[in-house]
Amino acid sequence: MHTPIRAAHRGTLLVFVVIHAVLVTVVNLLLFANGTFHPLLAWTGGMVSGTLVVNAVLLVILMGGICLGFGRLRPYDVGWIPAHLRPGVLATLALWTAAQVIHLLAGWLAHGQVALAPPLGAGGGIVLLGLLVGQVFGNALFEELAYRGFLFPQLYLRIHGDGRQPWLRFVLTLLISQTIFALVHIPNRLYLGMTISEIIPDLALLTVWGVLFTLIYLRTDNLFLVVGIHALGNAPTTLFATAPVLQGSGASLLIYALAAVGVFGLPLLLRAWQKRPRQPDTPVTQDEARDGLMAGAMPESL
Repeated sequence: MHTPIRAAHRGTLLVFVVIHAVLVTVVNLLLFANGTFHPLLAWTGGMVSGTLVVNAVLLVILMGGICLGFGRLRPYDVGWIPAHLRPGVLATLALWTAAQVIHLLAGWLAHGQVALAPPLGAGGGIVLLGLLVGQVFGNALFEELAYRGFLFPQLYLRIHGDGRQPWLRFVLTLLISQTIFALVHIPNRLYLGMTISEIIPDLALLTVWGVLFTLIYLRTDNLFLVVGIHALGNAPTTLFATAPVLQGSGASLLIYALAAVGVFGLPLLLRAWQKRPRQPDTPVTQDEARDGLMAGAMPESL
């Protein structure tokens, strides 16, 4: 039996969104733009990045100070359930392993041999690991707690409707929360030098990914799994030289496709398999069928 999620203290949603928007603007257009974290990245050999440091600070300020402190929420209310950590990690490892097998086979088919990914061959393993660490313990962890663990359910509790169309309440909450998730990325896209014509479709894509992450969270009730999927999507850490179509954004799309199949597709196939009509092992004669029917109609003996 699930414990109901508490509603945050009034004003928490607005305070959270405003402060987060201000902080990401300062971080991207001042700190990142001026290379503030470059010395730390160089000193640690790429293991500790600005992404990790900044999102660790955001976790403390926004999740700890605003959501749990000002909002009077429990860790449970934002999806932090320790019992879900182990299955979430194991499922993430299974997803990563499946992706590596596909990359290995794709590389073998495309190049006629199995080889390490170019960054690994050039000794860039620490850098790749640093990117993944920055996502798992920084960006992906914060964004999932913030926008799937906190914003979506809290916004759902605030949008009441008339009760006659619950699907409309769900759709509105889903679109509003994940549109906000996309919009807070604008300062980062400006820092990356993207133009308005590039930012608009990128924001639409971010909204789609946000919707996917939310649906996976609702389907599995495991935020740690969504953190893993999000982290691998941002930093696929491909071990093997793969086919061109699976490089770069293709590697991220592979992660999301495998996650969608695993979370939504396989359960449907399993249920269809379990509901398939079963054939008896041996033919049943008319007399046997009648005897079985009559036996079923008889009351149990006392």
